Amino acid sequence: MNEKISTSKLKGVPETLLLPLRGRYLETTRKNGFINDPKSVEIIDSIDHNFESADMPWDGQMVISARTEILDEATTKFLDENPDSVVVNLGCGLDTRIERVDNDRVLWYELDLPECIELREKFFSENDRVKFIPKSVLDFSWIDNIEKGKKTLFIAEGLLVYFHEEDVKKIIFAIKDNFPDSQIIFEAYSMLIKKSWHRHKKIKSAFSMFKWGVNTGKSMEKWDRGIKFITEWPYVDRHCRRWKWMMLFKLVPRLRKIMKIVHLQFPVQAARAKI
Repeated sequence: MNEKISTSKLKGVPETLLLPLRGRYLETTRKNGFINDPKSVEIIDSIDHNFESADMPWDGQMVISARTEILDEATTKFLDENPDSVVVNLGCGLDTRIERVDNDRVLWYELDLPECIELREKFFSENDRVKFIPKSVLDFSWIDNIEKGKKTLFIAEGLLVYFHEEDVKKIIFAIKDNFPDSQIIFEAYSMLIKKSWHRHKKIKSAFSMFKWGVNTGKSMEKWDRGIKFITEWPYVDRHCRRWKWMMLFKLVPRLRKIMKIVHLQFPVQAARAKI
């Protein structure tokens, strides 16, 4: 039997990369699951981590599965419209999206903390089109590692919520100022989410580290004239019956967008006017 791969170097926020991995595994192995991610099954079966002692509640699994589906669809649409483009996966962890959406033409960058990239290298390899960047997203020297001059999509799944608003702004402005006409799709929660998940000891630790939330991505246009809100996709709009009693959130505007993916664009000619 092959020796299991240790995850002991993951502490604090980096350890949360195991949550989406577990969620995708559970949905993939579920009968009639709505995502199919065999790479996550392969990784879960290969790592040394006791998931059974801290497994995931059904609603946490739905959050991860819905956001996976939405981000996959949005990324695929971007690649269909811009086949020779660049995708930068911020805080990639053990994300497997490249396995599902690769068009054999995109230049794809996986960026995360060194300990996360070290673990990622156990399961994924770099090549001419897939590059790893072992840096913090707040170490903006990573900008120099990205090829410029192409349509660029940034993905931030399960990342920005762990930063204070001033750091979220730094990230957004760094992208806007260095990658004209780029786009970003990212997970955003209302801060109500911290209260709604306090009952789940199994994932409470992750939600307790949340520092930033926004009721709607539309409000981020106030940060700068160079930020254009495109749309947002609430999680509860997906596979309604699977949300059980939480499907009622759809009837309350404030609750419908409590969990969502936001899509922003940074137009080329927009003048900067921070507030």
